[in-house]
Amino acid sequence: MADKVKEYKKLPGSKKGFLIGKYSLWQGSDHLLHIFSRFGIEDYKRFYFSDIQAIITRKTVIGKIQNIILGCLILLFLLPAYMFDDGWSLFYISISAILFIFLTVNLFLGPTCETRLMTAVQTEKLQSLHRLNTAFRVLDRICPHIQQVQGTLSREELNKIPIRPAGGRAAPGPGQSGATPKGAGKHDEGRAHITLFVLLLIDGSLMAAEFFISHVVPTILSSVVSLCIGIFVIIAIVRQHNSDLPASLRTITWATLGFVGVTFIVGYIVGMVFAFKNPGIAYNQWEIIKAISSLSPWDSPLKLGYNILVVCGAFFLGIPGLILQQRSAIRAQKMAASASDSSRLTVVTRAPAR
Repeated sequence: MADKVKEYKKLPGSKKGFLIGKYSLWQGSDHLLHIFSRFGIEDYKRFYFSDIQAIITRKTVIGKIQNIILGCLILLFLLPAYMFDDGWSLFYISISAILFIFLTVNLFLGPTCETRLMTAVQTEKLQSLHRLNTAFRVLDRICPHIQQVQGTLSREELNKIPIRPAGGRAAPGPGQSGATPKGAGKHDEGRAHITLFVLLLIDGSLMAAEFFISHVVPTILSSVVSLCIGIFVIIAIVRQHNSDLPASLRTITWATLGFVGVTFIVGYIVGMVFAFKNPGIAYNQWEIIKAISSLSPWDSPLKLGYNILVVCGAFFLGIPGLILQQRSAIRAQKMAASASDSSRLTVVTRAPAR
């Protein structure tokens, strides 16, 4: 019996969704198959080679931001490893070693990118092609198949294609409406994101103040700000769904949600350890808060590690987040101004000849 020919071949690259799911791209005989699988359920999207109009790959700064954050965390965790002895020094060295492995892997994978596939009716983000090297390898494999179906244009034919001004929109053809193409997304000004990133900077500043001030006020304020961060990160994630906000900004927002979860778990562990060491006040929450507030990070390796985590995460998420949000706002203003200019019609009248 002849061997069964595989209908699909998996293309390089994959990406896991947030907490659940995985994205992958497969090549069929005459189309691409974009799959999102989770817990035995799979969502399929087919893109026939004859319908593909463009595949756009854009390099992003997410990889550089990840490398900078990992590098700074390694240096900051090496500091207490040098200051303390015995078990705590080994603990911080282990954390630095794990972070160094992540940094090495991230550097080996290369720059990050965003890849979108365009057809006449939609624009789909290919989640699995989020690394530049992988995207180039996939394009090298599928471009010959697309050219085989659609053919290629000579230089003379390319020169005959009319050039559309930047920011302008192509006029709808016969039978087409001027509606926004599917996948364009709703517009969002990013106010929730601004509030979120400002709160992150405030939280980082309050945590940094504990290195110099041992008082209950910064601790209480930091707890209130952390609660607000947890609220606004959910609001920002809901607002950015199906919006026109850039992918880098959405990624930082998801990273902030992960940061909130990690700090909550670590903070809970710090509180439990402190309660076990002080059984006399274990059932008095206010006394525990006052005792932890009066303890300087320099006197407690566990609290020092927690403060370093919060300060680094808050600043390395808040500052890039504000910068990306500002760039997104400027880009949206330019696009709105360009669209407004292109929609204006200048009517020229000529006086009748005498």
